[in-house]
Amino acid sequence: MTGMRRRTVLGAVAGGAAALGLSACGGAAGGGQGSGKGTVVFRIWDEEQLPGYKKSAAAFHAKHPDITVKVEQMPWEAYWSKLTTELAAGKGPDIFWNTVSYFPEFVQQGVLVNLDPLIKQDSVDTKQFYPQILATYTHQGHVYGMPADFGITGMVYNADLFKAAGVPVPGELTWAPDGSGTLLETARKLTRDRTGKRPDQAGFDAQHVKQWGFMAENHNQTQYVNWIPQNGGSFMSKPFGKFTFDQPKAVQALQWQVDLITKWHVSPPPSAGVALDLFNRGQIAMYPCVNAILPYIVPKVNFTVGVTNLPSGPLGAVNNVNGLSFAMAKTSRNQKAAWEVVKWFGSAESQRIIGSGGYAWPANKTVASTYHQYWKAKGQDMTPFEKAATGKTVLLPVTPIWNAAELKIDNTFKPMFQGDQPVGPTTKKLAGDLNKLITQ
Repeated sequence: MTGMRRRTVLGAVAGGAAALGLSACGGAAGGGQGSGKGTVVFRIWDEEQLPGYKKSAAAFHAKHPDITVKVEQMPWEAYWSKLTTELAAGKGPDIFWNTVSYFPEFVQQGVLVNLDPLIKQDSVDTKQFYPQILATYTHQGHVYGMPADFGITGMVYNADLFKAAGVPVPGELTWAPDGSGTLLETARKLTRDRTGKRPDQAGFDAQHVKQWGFMAENHNQTQYVNWIPQNGGSFMSKPFGKFTFDQPKAVQALQWQVDLITKWHVSPPPSAGVALDLFNRGQIAMYPCVNAILPYIVPKVNFTVGVTNLPSGPLGAVNNVNGLSFAMAKTSRNQKAAWEVVKWFGSAESQRIIGSGGYAWPANKTVASTYHQYWKAKGQDMTPFEKAATGKTVLLPVTPIWNAAELKIDNTFKPMFQGDQPVGPTTKKLAGDLNKLITQ
C-alpha cells in the first residue's frame, strides 16, 4: 500500500516525527560496499504485499544465487519506530520502503544513499517510471529512492445501494463550495435516516442516520489535498515551502467538506467510526480512496463494488498522486549487493510480479497494465484511476516536519469536522503555528 495516513483508513496510528540526531552532511556511520554477496535485508509494512515481494525475492535469487533477499514485514507504527531508532544507531535494514512523509527528514539527515552514480553506472532508464514518483524522491537534482509503486485517488461505490435507491451509478460528478453540482444532489438521494427519510425530506432525523451518501472524512490524501486545488487553492506553497491551507480558496474547500457533514448531513461525522469500516459494512454509498485500498475492500464485502472518478470541483479534476520508493540505507554494510536488489525491484520483471498479482500498481509504467488487468479480472474497471493518472495531479506535502504536522493537523481538524470549531480561524492559527515550526 502506498504511504497513506492509515490511522483513519486502516485504523493504525502513525506516530509523529522521530528525531534521528544525524547530521545532514555526514549521515550515519557503519555503511560499506561489502562483497556484493550474502544476505540483503529488505523491510516493508504491508502484509498484503508480503507474498508478492517474497515471490520477487525468490526470482531475484534464482538469477543471483550469491545474494539472498530477506523480506521483513512489520506493522506501520512499529516499522517507523524501529527504523528511525536503528538508523540512528548505525544499524537497520539494507533496503526499506520509504514514503513522502519521511523522505524530507531522511534526506536532510543524510541517511539515504544517493542513487545517481549507481543509476548512471548501470544505465538505468528512469524514464520508465511515472515522473511524479521519481520527482517525489528527488532532492536538489539527486535521486534518493527507486520508484516502487503508484497510487492515485479515485472513488469506490456500493452499487447495491445505488440500485436500491433507483439512482444511476456515479459518473462525472461535480461540486462547488455553495453546494451546487451533481455530487450533493446524488448524495442526498442515497442518504437515509433510520425511518428511511432523506435529508431533503420533512422529518429527516440527522441524529440517527443509518446510511450516508458520501464520505467526507478528515483525511489528507483522499480528501482535502484533492478538493483544495480543485477549488483553486493549495495546501502547501511548494515542496519544502509553507502551508497555505488557510488561504480563501482552501478555506472554501474545507468549509464545503464540513458542510457535507454538519449542514447537508450526507456524510458521517468523525464520531461515526472509521471510514473503511463504514463502507465495508454497507453504510456509505460513495467513498473517495486510493487504488491501493482495493484489497481491503473487494474480497471483504458482500455487495457489488464499483470504481469511478473522484468528483471534480470548480477548476475540474485534480487528483493526489503518491507512491513508495525503495531506499538504500547508508548504514548498509553491503551496499554493492543492496544496489543489485534495488535495481531488480525497480525493473519491469520484478514489478510485473507485483502488478500481475494485484499487490500494487507498478511505478514502472511499462508493466502498469498488469495491475489493471488483475483487477479487471476481479470485476473492477480501473479506467477511472488510469484516466486520473494522465490528468492534473498534485503531491502530498513535502516538508521535513510533515510527520509532526500531519498529526497536529489531524487532531486540530477533528473538532472542525465535527462542527465544533469554525474553519477559518482554525486553519489560520494552525497554518501559522506550523509555518513557525518550519522556520525554527
